[in-house]
Amino acid sequence: MTAPQRKRVLAKTDGRCHICGGKVGAKWHADHVRAYGRGGHHVEENYLAAHALCNNYRWHYLPEEFRYILKLGVWAKYQVEKETAVGEEIAAGFVQHERRRIRRIASDD
Repeated sequence: MTAPQRKRVLAKTDGRCHICGGKVGAKWHADHVRAYGRGGHHVEENYLAAHALCNNYRWHYLPEEFRYILKLGVWAKYQVEKETAVGEEIAAGFVQHERRRIRRIASDD
């Protein structure tokens, strides 16, 4: 994308991530609204600004799939906060996942 196109895409969301609503910095992603793998096109109208992390977590999911993932995440968060047996398993697994992700990112730099 050209610099003017990126500027227009960023303006669509007032400089915010279209996924989480947080302000995006200089290294934001132009995220496909309709995933390329699901028939979306590489055109300005099909892009919105997103944090790299948000974009990477959203992947190629359709909106209804991503809503399901968010609902599951809210339920999992509740289980972790209440320290249920399943919550403790979720927390331990998540910590392991994040450690691997951080190591992978660090090795790429």
